[in-house]
Amino acid sequence: MKKKKSSLIKKTSVWIVLIATFIGTVAIAIYNRGLYNAIVAQYEHYSIDITKLVASQLDLDSLAAVKKDILDIYDHSETKVWSDEWGTPEFDAYLSQYSHIKETDAYKKTHADLQKMQDQLDVDCLYLDWMDLDNKCYIYLVDAAHEGECPPGCIDPIYLDDPSVFGDPSNGSIPNITNTPEYGWLMSTSTPILDKDGKLLAFIAADISMDEAMAELKHFMFYIGLTFILMDLLVCVLALFLIAKFIVSPLNKLSKAAEDYRNNKIAFSELGIKRNDEIGILVDSMIQMEKDIDGYVSDILSTRQYADRMDREANIDPLTNVRSKRAYDMEIKKLNEGNEPYGIAMIDMNDLKGINDSYGHEKGDISIQTVCRIICRVFAPSSVYRIGGDEFVVILKNSDYQNSDSLIRTLSELFRLNKLDDSLSPWERVSAAVGYALCDPDTEDSAENVINNADTAMYKNKRVMKNEE
Repeated sequence: MKKKKSSLIKKTSVWIVLIATFIGTVAIAIYNRGLYNAIVAQYEHYSIDITKLVASQLDLDSLAAVKKDILDIYDHSETKVWSDEWGTPEFDAYLSQYSHIKETDAYKKTHADLQKMQDQLDVDCLYLDWMDLDNKCYIYLVDAAHEGECPPGCIDPIYLDDPSVFGDPSNGSIPNITNTPEYGWLMSTSTPILDKDGKLLAFIAADISMDEAMAELKHFMFYIGLTFILMDLLVCVLALFLIAKFIVSPLNKLSKAAEDYRNNKIAFSELGIKRNDEIGILVDSMIQMEKDIDGYVSDILSTRQYADRMDREANIDPLTNVRSKRAYDMEIKKLNEGNEPYGIAMIDMNDLKGINDSYGHEKGDISIQTVCRIICRVFAPSSVYRIGGDEFVVILKNSDYQNSDSLIRTLSELFRLNKLDDSLSPWERVSAAVGYALCDPDTEDSAENVINNADTAMYKNKRVMKNEE
């Protein structure tokens, strides 16, 4: 079945549109975030300035009197009902304790001054409160709101999105933005008010509506987004026009020429042209060139296969069919460059010289093969290396590394049992000294040090075995 072709211009169009859309979306998001941050920063500074201004204009004596009256009741109230129970009989009964405070001259003056500054500054709400850090709540002192004011003594929780108040309440709270269906976008800020002695007296808080600014931002971003979309479309159209003219059209011409050549191509030896002129000479030359190219390709493939076979043979020990000294050297280099945990076990056959002298080198080779088979019964042949006449190494990785103690004990026991097996020929009753060491990459130890440690352990085992004979 002929594979369906996909037009380059279609692929390019899709990618250009996707990239342009992505860039435009990211640009709009960044621009929107930048404008939003600028508006927020402006409102933060404005709210801080307002609360500081109001704090400087209030009558501190009147405020101190109001605070004292309210906190006296609050501190002696056995039951404190928070504002989330607004409208309940319990809440109304709790607030009734403070109702007479609104009739005091201090409260009236403070409330009137606060409401006047609220109207002059065009702020949604100004209110005075105090913090009870033990109960983590605000106690409203005076609220200048024209509608829905919080009465004196009303309690609201200190929300944990501003934990700084628990460290040093005299700093007030950082400007905070909320967006709720009930109140819309609000910037809220709280600033401490200090008395004449510099002690914390109360907090002045301001709620400033950001609805108008957010609506303007939304309206502005609509037109910005529309502008970006139009610019993206223009860039896409222009880019596709240029690509079609300078890239796609030349490629189509090249593709047509290549397609015609491919469809009409036959082996030069099948042309059947027998001529004694220049054309015949050219055809003969093309046929010879075809044979030469085929021969070169065949030689290259044969050489590569031969090289691969020689490389494999160089990494395999011909006597035992485990990995060779060359493969071992390459693996040690990899271990030094890697960072995975590993171990090295050194195995040295005992009394190979005695077997060679007594029974001949042919039987000595059988002894070496017997040692190798015992090692491979415990470890996979791919991790076993013959690095000398009677010396073997096992690279311990993965499960071999994790179970190294158990595996080494098993190997030593197999050698012991093999040495005691009277049913075997003398040259098959072989034994070997075993020593091993582990490397943890966190120690940054080299493979050479691990080898030396394993070699030392192996010779120690060999001395023990000689003493036991």
